[in-house]
Amino acid sequence: MSNDDHAPLNNPANLDANPPPAGEADLSGDDYMVFAMQDRFHRFNLGLETILECLHHAEREGAVPRLPESWWLALNSRYALCFRNESG
Repeated sequence: MSNDDHAPLNNPANLDANPPPAGEADLSGDDYMVFAMQDRFHRFNLGLETILECLHHAEREGAVPRLPESWWLALNSRYALCFRNESG
């Protein structure tokens, strides 16, 4: 792998210390909640549903402890998440 292949991994995103006012934020994705983020080159929004999908993936990979099935079921009924219960 070249150094360019690793560039995205060397550009972590953090919460934006100076997010735009709520009236100026791009909420076109219609997420329940969005987080203003920035990396070294970009300012962007990250929706709660995306974060939950990432958490679900991390749980499946064993990177975080398993959460109760009832918690995931409650989220599925509240948000339009793109996963269902999977054993393992």
